[in-house]
Amino acid sequence: MKSKKKWLIILSFIILLTSFRLAWLFYYNDPDRPKAEDGVLDIRSADLMSEVMPVNGEWAFYPDKFVNPNQLSDEGDATPIRVPSDWRSVDQNEQESSFGHGTYHLRIITNPNDSNMYRLRFMGISTASRVYINGEEVGELGKVGANKATSEPNEMPFSVNAQPAAGKIDIVIQVSNFDHIKRGGIGRTIYFGGVNAVEAHEHFSMGLQLIGFAVLFFHGIYILVLYLFVFKQKKLLLFAGAVFSMAVSIIFDDDQLIRVIWPEIGFEERIKLTLLFYASAYILSVFYLKTLVKDQFNRTFKLFSAVSIFYIIAILCLDYNEFNYILSPIYSILMLTPAVLIPLIFNKKISIKTPYSIYLVFTVIAISSSTFWGSIKGRVLEIGIPFYPFDLLIAVVCFALYWFKTFYHTSEERKELNEKLQRDDKRKDDFLVNTSHELRNPLHAMMNIAQTLLREPLPEDTKERVRMMESVARNMSHTLNDLTDLSTLKEGKVHLTLQPVHLHGIVEYVFNLLKYSKEGRPVELINDIPSSFPTVKADENRTIQIVFNLVQNALKFTEDGLIAVSAEEKDGKAIITIKDTGIGMDEELQKRIFQPYEQADSSITSSRGGLGLGLSICAQLVELHGGEIFVTSSPGVGSSFSFSLPISHEQGERQIIFNEGIPDIVQEHQDALESDVHVLLVDDDPVNLKVVSSILEKEGYSVKACLGAEEALQQLYSEKWSIVVSDVMMPKMSGYELTSRIREVFSMLELPVLLLTARSRVEDIQAGFQAGANDYVKKPVEQAELLARVSSLIQLKTSLYKQTQTEAALLQAQIQPHFLFNTLNAIIALSEIDPDKMSTLLYEFGNYLQKSFDAGNLQDAIFIENELELVKSYLFIEQQRFGSRLSVHWNVDSECLHAKVPPLSIQTLVENAVRHGMSEHQPVLTVSISIVKKDDNVEVKIVDDGKGVHSHVLEKKLSNSNKGLGLTNTNKRLIHLSGKGLIIESVPGCGTTVTFNVAVPYKSLEEVTK
Repeated sequence: MKSKKKWLIILSFIILLTSFRLAWLFYYNDPDRPKAEDGVLDIRSADLMSEVMPVNGEWAFYPDKFVNPNQLSDEGDATPIRVPSDWRSVDQNEQESSFGHGTYHLRIITNPNDSNMYRLRFMGISTASRVYINGEEVGELGKVGANKATSEPNEMPFSVNAQPAAGKIDIVIQVSNFDHIKRGGIGRTIYFGGVNAVEAHEHFSMGLQLIGFAVLFFHGIYILVLYLFVFKQKKLLLFAGAVFSMAVSIIFDDDQLIRVIWPEIGFEERIKLTLLFYASAYILSVFYLKTLVKDQFNRTFKLFSAVSIFYIIAILCLDYNEFNYILSPIYSILMLTPAVLIPLIFNKKISIKTPYSIYLVFTVIAISSSTFWGSIKGRVLEIGIPFYPFDLLIAVVCFALYWFKTFYHTSEERKELNEKLQRDDKRKDDFLVNTSHELRNPLHAMMNIAQTLLREPLPEDTKERVRMMESVARNMSHTLNDLTDLSTLKEGKVHLTLQPVHLHGIVEYVFNLLKYSKEGRPVELINDIPSSFPTVKADENRTIQIVFNLVQNALKFTEDGLIAVSAEEKDGKAIITIKDTGIGMDEELQKRIFQPYEQADSSITSSRGGLGLGLSICAQLVELHGGEIFVTSSPGVGSSFSFSLPISHEQGERQIIFNEGIPDIVQEHQDALESDVHVLLVDDDPVNLKVVSSILEKEGYSVKACLGAEEALQQLYSEKWSIVVSDVMMPKMSGYELTSRIREVFSMLELPVLLLTARSRVEDIQAGFQAGANDYVKKPVEQAELLARVSSLIQLKTSLYKQTQTEAALLQAQIQPHFLFNTLNAIIALSEIDPDKMSTLLYEFGNYLQKSFDAGNLQDAIFIENELELVKSYLFIEQQRFGSRLSVHWNVDSECLHAKVPPLSIQTLVENAVRHGMSEHQPVLTVSISIVKKDDNVEVKIVDDGKGVHSHVLEKKLSNSNKGLGLTNTNKRLIHLSGKGLIIESVPGCGTTVTFNVAVPYKSLEEVTK
């Protein structure tokens, strides 16, 4: 950049900063606004409801006395004083200190009929004050006193409201100062205006300070992070310290926002900390700028450093007034040093044509502008200016721009050299990972097809070829897993689940997986790790992966001989060694063998294949466990790979179970299941639906495939489903939402849900279980795992339902003793009174006992006609007992008699109505039994006019925590049969209504027989 153009830009920047500052200044100090004269301020011509104005000018002042509002007329002539100012200005003797006390008075003239509420904002009165408005005390800060012993300082900003009385507002302020040696009285601007306008002004000022603090503070944190993790240079610490000091100084000054988090901060503590942070900001800025010209101004800088250290110590150790009185010149020197030293530094930087030095020039100008205008604000007290943060913010931004531009300039060449390599490496990794994802689903479909074929009655030679095809596909799957794992390791997303792991079982498991990979070569796999070897603290799955990759690598390059795995304990670690008698490797290859995509020469690789990722993944996984991996090898002799894992001090209880070949887990349990198993399968991918459906149908399951969750919900009640198998990632409605909708009707034991998910992160699994899933299977689906989990869940559901049926039969079989005694007593009584009725009672009692112990009670459902035979016998017996006190009304549609209900369901509800409805205070209990066809259902309703129950009692009776079996058991069996349970309505003192619905029966008895 040419010199003339650079200076033109600098001049434009100065003009721009000055213009902004002057506009800010004139906005808040309009010369046309009214000013106080001789203690009177006339605002009759001003509209202050929407704006604020400073009440500057001449106030009446009564020095060395506290004048109450009602004594003003007795005090004679007051001394005029300029506000804001130090009250030493009225003392012709020019005292050295501002200690003293006095009273200020100002009368504000308003329109006679003005009843608006106004507000006064005091930015700080040194150092204690009591305010009266129209003769009434409205606030006191600190404690006003005539001497230091009776006064207490507090000069925080505060606001009070004022309402005109008879067209005027009288403001009386009693002030005392025995704590600030150089500033006493009203030394800062007082703002006046409508309540809303002044509050808006307050919020605006505080908001600017908060913005300034936040920008500077987080900028400092960013610089600190850069120092810790990117570019460790001490000058960044200096820069961060300067920015932090600037940020903190903002909340200690002006509106004193520090009191929000530190309300009890003392007067002297705040003043000293404010000076400390202001000084630190300037001192650290100079220290940082000195690092830019290391060989310049050394003597000057040493003197500045000594003065700075002395100044900081003085702030911390001296009393504030002593410090302020003695060291004010040093403070001025420190504040002026940047204005003198920084231009000299920039002149040097520009002279050596430092890149981006223009940003440093802008920084100096912004800091100098802030210092200059701050001095004017502090000395020309008539000027009232709200907090102006923009100079400091611009300075920080310019500093940051200079440093960032410099940093990027110095690293640009290095980036250009690495950029192409990084792009190529990224493209290679992305291509391989994307390819692995694209190949994974068809590859696992091939494996599932091969496993299905192996279950067919094929010739042995054909099965052998299918097994070989499956083995090749599985090895290819491991290669794809390596690609995915490499990407995951690079991104740092691998999480270990550490637990005690048995090495002997892991090695046997890996040998079992790889025994078909020998391809007829005479290679012996030897496990030299004893079963009693101590457990290691590791992630079981990752340990299997490490051993698998190392053994597979040894097997790949060993034509004959042996591969032995051994372990030894050393210094609290297990050293696991995989030794082979293969081709070995030279020292050069050993140095880079654990790098990604490293392999032996092409002639060797071409015979066995592979991408050279296994050993790199092993090395990274071992390091994640806190271990080490190393190799020793000689060409033509063999290789020995060793890695270490920490010994576990806990006793492991889990061991890997291994079997010859693929375990047929499902077949062991299939015989225990009922043949009528209906599976609701949900997936939005037709291919996945076809593959999973064929696997399940091959096992004899009846499968209904649905292309989406919405279709599954429509089919939910069309069949009595044994299990729902659903994909997670589906459009419109996910598997999680589908599971939640199912759980609104069916519990986890009534209708199990198995989720198929391609994501196995803890968060995803947790979301599935929280939605109500019973289990999950990771996609791509392994056939054996899928069948095992489906079989287990169906068994669990079947066992639960059988238990529920048994509970119902047991409930009915346990006839209450008092019922037997009452029935027998009735029979005995009728034998003497009415033998015919006794015979009828004996018949009904025998029928009741027969139906109660009938084996049909263990069935899923029986006809309503059969259920009513038991109900009628029970009601006949109870009517003989209670006589006219029990009235029964029947309304049964004959077309509904062949509908099916759970055994003992209506009987339980009727018995519950009689038992709990009849009481001593109930003269007649009426029980109505209604069984009618309603829409597409048969509605069964039992109504009684007994004592009824409260709603919370009903909820407890139907909850799983209820100890009784009756209502809870009936509700469960109804949900299992029709998907809908009991509906109970009860009003205490009025009775109870119990309703449930079942499917419409067949149209004719012939259809029932069919």
